[in-house]
Amino acid sequence: MKKLYILPALLLLSGLASAQTVNDIVRYSTTTNTGSARSTAMGGAFGALGGDLSSIVVNPAGIGEFRKAEVSITPSLNIAKTKSDDRVSNQLSLQLGTLGGVFVFHNPNSSWRGFNLGINYNNLNNFNRTTSQYVYNSGTSFTEILALEANKYGASGGREKMALNAGLISFNNETGFFEPTLLPEEEVTQRKHIREDGYQGGYDLTFGANYKDKLYLGMTIGVQNIHYKFESVFMGKGDTGNFFGLDKYTVGQYLKTQGIGTNFKFGMIYRPIPELRIGAAVHSPTFFSMKDTYSEDAYSEFYEPDENNDCSYRSYITPATYNYDMQTPWKLVISAATVLMQKATLSVDYEYSNYTLARFSNGDDVEDFYTADGTGANDQIISELKATHNFRAGVEYRLNNTVSLRGGYAYWDSPYKMSSMPTLLRSNLKIQAISAGFGTNFGMFFIDAAYVCKFSKDITSFYFYQDSFDSADDIIANPLHNKYANHEGRITLGMRF
Repeated sequence: MKKLYILPALLLLSGLASAQTVNDIVRYSTTTNTGSARSTAMGGAFGALGGDLSSIVVNPAGIGEFRKAEVSITPSLNIAKTKSDDRVSNQLSLQLGTLGGVFVFHNPNSSWRGFNLGINYNNLNNFNRTTSQYVYNSGTSFTEILALEANKYGASGGREKMALNAGLISFNNETGFFEPTLLPEEEVTQRKHIREDGYQGGYDLTFGANYKDKLYLGMTIGVQNIHYKFESVFMGKGDTGNFFGLDKYTVGQYLKTQGIGTNFKFGMIYRPIPELRIGAAVHSPTFFSMKDTYSEDAYSEFYEPDENNDCSYRSYITPATYNYDMQTPWKLVISAATVLMQKATLSVDYEYSNYTLARFSNGDDVEDFYTADGTGANDQIISELKATHNFRAGVEYRLNNTVSLRGGYAYWDSPYKMSSMPTLLRSNLKIQAISAGFGTNFGMFFIDAAYVCKFSKDITSFYFYQDSFDSADDIIANPLHNKYANHEGRITLGMRF
């Protein structure tokens, strides 16, 4: 059974039937946006602090810290920079970071000092990114994979039929096998342009309580929505002497994913002494109902030197939809913070999440995502993903009653097992972020600003084909070294009353 690897850049998809992959789990379970400008500037380390609208995304007990009602809004501007070998691409996007309010019912004369209610929207992920890649003299051809797939599964439908109609593979009547139109040494250049768009948003309804200003409890009922679009155009060019006269070809792939899901969070914060706060929170899985819409097309141009006549072919896979359910992993957050002399604040969060517990289920055609040979999507989640240990740290210093300075760092562990990847494609897939910002407090009104740079790197390929029965059929395109940097600015405008 073949395995066509699709690494985090989301390369050539292996078809609608296998569009659900471990990369979908990673994309929608790893939430790297950290909310308000204050939270962002401090690395998102708010699990033990509270008192900030976006803190309840980490630990709902933080809502108990509010003494006054508050409303705020955070717009964000993001520049996503991708460098793939020597090719650099940038994409600019403007999104709503946070929007919400907290209603406070405070009674200082009671042991239970307050019962608070919060309603908040938080942008959890920004998917906007463009990637351009280029390889000379690759030594492989994607038409090889198309021919192998046609020989295994026939060319009566799907990608294999599209490839045959576009002239990217041909049938040899003498051998009885499909053959690639371009041999490896005949494909001189390969290019790809990828564009990703969309966001993942969370809508939270949070309840919290404050007991004697020492113990804070909170619970969140959450709804998340996903809007994701992926467009990829792969381009190959043949040399002038190739047997079939294929000049150039393209394969386009288009995926649109929509989803809505629900989750729960439970948290507590305890203050054993005024200077120390300890927090803990549990996030349930988010249970999504998902819908994918997928299509492909192929285009080819041939030259015929003897007749001096160009010809071209176009073929496509009719757009199709696929419905399924998806469950993200549990999360556990342990936090600690200290406030010294009402001037300096230090805060750290540790987050544990076991990605092997994520699952797909209830697919169309009663698909359960397990297979006897272990290549099903759920089988690959278990074999290719692992538990992660993530860290966030932040600091804030009050210069005076009006101005505060902030800084932070965040680290997201790679959820991929390096041993499960092809040797040439193993890389460190961790994400890191450094941030800084400031805040101004005018009593009833406040303004916070933050800048954060998130960066990561990996090694990918246009395609990788592995045959578990015959290693001679394994095909890997040239590795591509990618670096990703997201530069984001956030401003929070808020009012307390």
